[in-house]
Amino acid sequence: MKKQTIVIIGAVVVCILVWLGVTKIPAMKIKSSELPQKESVSAKEGTGNFEIGSGEVLAAENETKKLFLDTDTLNFRVVDKATGKSFSALKLDGSVEDQSPMRITFVGEDGTFLYWNAYEYCVSHQTYVLDKIENGFRIQLNMKETDSYRINEYAPQKITVERYESRFLQGLKDLTAAGTLTEEEAEKYRSILDLVYAYNDSENCYYNRLSLSPPISTVKQVVQLVKLLDYTTEELMEDNEVFGISVDIEEPGSFIIPLEVVLEGDDLLVSIDTGRIINENPYYTLTHIDLLSCFGAVTQEEAEEGYIFVPDGCGALLALNHFNPSYGSYTRAVYDNTYYNDYYYLASYPETLHMPVFGMYYTGGSRGSGGFLGIIEKGEDLAYVTATLASREEGGGSAYNRAYTGYDVTKYAQVSILGPYDGSSGQFLKTTGEMDTDYRIRFKLFTGETDYYDMASVYRDYLIEQYGLTEHYEERARLYLEVTGALSVTKRILGIPYKKTFSMTSYKQLQEIMEDLKDYPLAVSYLGVFEGGLDHKLMNGAGLVGANGSKKELNSLMEYAKANGQDLFLQTDFTNVYESGNGYTAKKHTSYNFNDSPIEIYGYSLATGIFMQGSISHYVLSPRYLTSVVDGFLKEAGSYENLYVEDLAKGYYADYNKRNLVTPEEAQIILEENLEKLADGKKLALNNPEMDKIRYGAYAVNISRESSGYGSFAIEIPFRQLVMNGLIDYTTVNVNESGVNNEYFLLQALELGSSMKFSVTAESVDRLKNTDHGEFLSREYALIQKDIKALYDEYEAAFAQIQCMEITGHRAFAEGVFETTYANGVRVITNYNMYSVTCEEGELAPLSYLILK
Repeated sequence: MKKQTIVIIGAVVVCILVWLGVTKIPAMKIKSSELPQKESVSAKEGTGNFEIGSGEVLAAENETKKLFLDTDTLNFRVVDKATGKSFSALKLDGSVEDQSPMRITFVGEDGTFLYWNAYEYCVSHQTYVLDKIENGFRIQLNMKETDSYRINEYAPQKITVERYESRFLQGLKDLTAAGTLTEEEAEKYRSILDLVYAYNDSENCYYNRLSLSPPISTVKQVVQLVKLLDYTTEELMEDNEVFGISVDIEEPGSFIIPLEVVLEGDDLLVSIDTGRIINENPYYTLTHIDLLSCFGAVTQEEAEEGYIFVPDGCGALLALNHFNPSYGSYTRAVYDNTYYNDYYYLASYPETLHMPVFGMYYTGGSRGSGGFLGIIEKGEDLAYVTATLASREEGGGSAYNRAYTGYDVTKYAQVSILGPYDGSSGQFLKTTGEMDTDYRIRFKLFTGETDYYDMASVYRDYLIEQYGLTEHYEERARLYLEVTGALSVTKRILGIPYKKTFSMTSYKQLQEIMEDLKDYPLAVSYLGVFEGGLDHKLMNGAGLVGANGSKKELNSLMEYAKANGQDLFLQTDFTNVYESGNGYTAKKHTSYNFNDSPIEIYGYSLATGIFMQGSISHYVLSPRYLTSVVDGFLKEAGSYENLYVEDLAKGYYADYNKRNLVTPEEAQIILEENLEKLADGKKLALNNPEMDKIRYGAYAVNISRESSGYGSFAIEIPFRQLVMNGLIDYTTVNVNESGVNNEYFLLQALELGSSMKFSVTAESVDRLKNTDHGEFLSREYALIQKDIKALYDEYEAAFAQIQCMEITGHRAFAEGVFETTYANGVRVITNYNMYSVTCEEGELAPLSYLILK
């Protein structure tokens, strides 16, 4: 018996040790990192003040620009000394919105959102301070509620007939008799009283029938009447008390927001340090600021022709003065920063905003030619870009064509109690709280004839200077393959599901493909190599998937690629976790959403646009653990010189865990630190990178030539590729599986120098029918081998007439028709349309090109 007890105890101990070895010990390797500290930058020291009421003053001047500030209106303007052309911040002949340097949105603890413009709540009352600072000025805008517009704080909810007649009706007669009001004005106020109050026969009183949601115009007139009658708060309390009604007088909202404007060389810098915003009433939370909505804005008289540029997808232009009432204004989040709000639904638009830039250029009209490019230097992860158009027709659109930005001070969402797809239950507001973020816009100003290529060149030069980049041009575009290795599918034995891992392209098979393409300048991203394959575990190590073959075979593959000048990149994916293991615990290590639950992403149903239950899902690793995971991988990945980084260079990243919030700004710093580590000594290919991340890579993979196709767009332009030209090699999206003709991608190679990309497997995709990876189509290399070679051969034959990759000019003839000029003088005209077009050089067939030496 004693012996049996010892055996049982021993077995229990072994089980505990095994459990610890499988779960707890690996988890100890996943360590939380300290969040990066915001760089402490002291506020620019003031050198005095500008006196309010001094009119327009010269605030700063340098060799090329003058900066003026109107101390009465807060309009400021930049004057180019060479041409005399000026750019103003406000439109003083416009609405109160047009005369406001900013608009704010904030929310009360009761969930009510309020919207203020700076003119009504600051400028008109002159509740601001003007500081002189080096090269410019700082405006301390105290936006506050001088008068509440909550009607119950001014007018009684119920009042006796006697008090109503004596205090209000007789009061109006007395004001008329005294000459304070005309009879016409008194009648207007009597009409307002009739609108607000109704008689209640059962209580013999008048009651406020608009107390819940009165029009703001009505409230303002009631406030005016109460002040004229000198109806006090004490009287209000007493009249309500008769009916047992208590009145809560809320403290008014008040925000002090520092706006800095300075000259820096030829540029204008406008910034807000969110950490220095003072909220004088914690009942309210500041959520959003729109900034300088009229900077550089033009009417149709000022600019007859021109475009607003927005960084949607590859880039898009909206034609000035062509307001479309079916679509209204355009507003979208930079870097898809609303993703955590609505990831439960399939995206409404196929492309996101990958560049923190926007702008406008124009010609004709009273302003002549000119424009501006805005670069969001700080706070871009919380930013939005907005464009509004004027109309040539009366009664439509805005008075001005304008392009501007705003940013979220606080992220928030309306959360359904019973889950995102439940529409029957109540909702409650969840927020991140105010985030300490700097927001800064750099304006590049154009005083002469300008187009989108000039803007792209200016932004490109800015990136070169900002990040110390060097230009480099390949001899020709490459052929790029994305090859799938190991993946997992769900199988069943007697109805019991289990995961089976197999390889769609083994090391040996990939080498055979590369040997077949040895005569082509080849680059390859090899997916499904580490930690379980395509549907991988946490990648805090570099363990290989046995299904692809042996380590010796992988080494042979890498040596072959290197010896033959072919780039082979092994896929990494650190923030997406598909399988349990390696110590990962969803509750602990995952980023959280607004609903206080770990973020888990499923595949979407194309029919319903919502998650498809039963599809492959993955968790999103919290930024707190990313450094530990990347360090763990690098310890085991010393021999892998080339990596394909699936995740770190694109998309929105944060953690809304209410106990351990990681702001987008903090997450971006963590991402950049880890990209820098990966790029140190390794060559990287980056999946669809944001523009500030291209400095870490040799290739930018999956760069689309399309925008979201918003209804107001006039032309899609390859702004993104024009900026990347010479800074990083870039590929198209997949040629196969795209649903369009192969010639569409050939045109991109000739127009932009894009490497054409194919997604392939060695094994037949028939193996994946009725599995979690049923989306694989047309990938079997043996079946598309001839198409791949034929398309690249056609490119090489055409490129033999170009012999240059450096782009020095680009223009749009019409929608879908473009001309590229290369540094050696060769011009390429491309027609992306499905119909023929005629240009000066002749007729172009559908999806064709013309090369002119």
